[in-house]
Amino acid sequence: MKLKKVIAGTLAAVAAFATVGMASCGGNKDACNTVKLIDVSLSSESYGVAVSKNDATLLASVNKVLAENETEIKTMISAYESKNYEDDVPTDNSYVEGVVTYQESMSDDDTYLVMATDAPFAPWEYKVGENWGGIDIEIGQMIAEELGKTLAVKQTAFDTICMAVNNGDADIGLAGLTITPARENTVTFSTPYYNEAYQVIVVKENDSTFDDCKTTAEIEAKLAELKEGTKVGSQTGTTGAKYISGDKNDPDGFGFNGYANLTLKPYDTHADAVRDMVNGQVSLCIVDNLVAAQIVAQINAAA
Repeated sequence: MKLKKVIAGTLAAVAAFATVGMASCGGNKDACNTVKLIDVSLSSESYGVAVSKNDATLLASVNKVLAENETEIKTMISAYESKNYEDDVPTDNSYVEGVVTYQESMSDDDTYLVMATDAPFAPWEYKVGENWGGIDIEIGQMIAEELGKTLAVKQTAFDTICMAVNNGDADIGLAGLTITPARENTVTFSTPYYNEAYQVIVVKENDSTFDDCKTTAEIEAKLAELKEGTKVGSQTGTTGAKYISGDKNDPDGFGFNGYANLTLKPYDTHADAVRDMVNGQVSLCIVDNLVAAQIVAQINAAA
């Protein structure tokens, strides 16, 4: 897969995972502009490509692409993990060549493979100007090339992606979509292309609440001890949002108990949630692990 490189301004290198800024907050929690990732898994998830239940042929093609490119996809994901990001875009401003933005005129044009996604969600999907980049964009391009089509990316609210595929408004959904029974009621998922997804906590650098936690049980105990009405941010419709609110009574949910003492504040993106946390609007955020790593790096590089 060829990436076009556009040289942007240089940034100091920032570690992709739990490396955090060292700025002093002077004892004032709200003055702290750096954040940190508490890298203890709150869930275990797998990502798949969503396809209409009525399109077994397309599903077979998708699974063929994922199987034949398994090693390349793993290598690509590792490469994206190590990128430095600024404003949800790699600092080298790389994007995938040949991908176009969906237009209504393409709806009945079989030369396009329409992919529903929700950007920014780096490293899975993001925009560079009018162009598209990210892990899911590259996988979508692999599928389009297998079918001899042009990939057309359709910006779609995250919690309506499966509905868009089910309704025929998109051919596939690729957006770091966790394979769940609830979503499988609406779409059929491919074999997983990523099995190491999990949710983590992001807090301000001077918040020591979770510093000594090494296990999920320890994290959960700390969450349960937070004061009533503590606001927690997460992206609408994501696993993180469901983890906070709970879905144990939903037979097709994750089985999360949720937290009666926590109040979910939903956001359009995880990045918006974390930036609001820096500004004191929420106490902490629950975020996808790879996305959290990139957001932490972005915010701390700018601090």
